[in-house]
Amino acid sequence: MASGSRHAGKAALRRKMAALRDGIPEPSRRLMSERACAHAARWLREKGTDVFLAYAPFRSELDTRPLLEWGLREGLAVLLPVCSVPDRSLVLFRVRSLDELRSGAYGLPEPDPARAERWEDLAAVGAVFVPGLAFAPDGSRLGYGGGYYDRFAERMRAAGGAAPWMGLAFGLQIVPVLPVEPHDARVDGYVTEEGVHFVREPG
Repeated sequence: MASGSRHAGKAALRRKMAALRDGIPEPSRRLMSERACAHAARWLREKGTDVFLAYAPFRSELDTRPLLEWGLREGLAVLLPVCSVPDRSLVLFRVRSLDELRSGAYGLPEPDPARAERWEDLAAVGAVFVPGLAFAPDGSRLGYGGGYYDRFAERMRAAGGAAPWMGLAFGLQIVPVLPVEPHDARVDGYVTEEGVHFVREPG
């Protein structure tokens, strides 16, 4: 497929998946978010993870706050990203309260660099939860088109980071197949309200 056609196809799929997610009634979204976060927390506990990277929810994304609050209560190092727009990179910060968030790039809730602690040790991160519009059973991910997580995956590999990457999404966001390009970062699995699903067992 030509590059222009491939990008147009991704854009159309993004619109479709965003509309599907937007259509979930609020009570159902809240319940499914709580269930997915409980599965994610159980998985982290079983792994013995003490540092994890996630994201604060935006618009109709799965509400990650139950997972973030659980991690804070348990004394884990809870990391959230800040989008650096000039180079489209992610900068990590450890938050000790969700009160440390502010509206950042693109209106996303992000750590306030004046209040949160910057985190540099990528190799110490034990798990990464990534947002996305859709995920497929082979580990393909449909992001938002900015390439932030694709670039971050390269940085983590260069730093020796071996953390499993997991999508965090509603079940209706899991589709049979997705269009991918060589630079697209893949996930090791995904967590939905139905449980934890692996593409390949993390080492």
